[in-house]
Amino acid sequence: MKNRYYSFCIMMCFGLAAMGCNNISKEEILTKVAGKSAPNDIVAALGEADTVEREGAVEHWRYAASGGDVCFSVAGSLAMRMGCQ
Repeated sequence: MKNRYYSFCIMMCFGLAAMGCNNISKEEILTKVAGKSAPNDIVAALGEADTVEREGAVEHWRYAASGGDVCFSVAGSLAMRMGCQ
C-alpha cells in the first residue's frame, strides 16, 4: 500500500512540475513572434494556439501567458496581433 502511495505522489509531483514549465510570459511570446505576419511562422514559433475561435473566414487565436494573453486575428496568409477581448 505504501508503494502505491509513494508512486502516486511522485507522479503528481512530475505532473505539477510539467505544468509549471509551460508558463511563458507575454514578453517572451512577443519576442518570439516579432516581425512575423504569416500564420505558419507564428505556429512554428509558439505552437498551436490555446484557443481558436472562427468567425467566417477569420480566426482569432489566443495564447495564454503570464502578464496577459496574446491574441492574433488570422485571415488567409496574414496574421495580425490584436487586443484580446
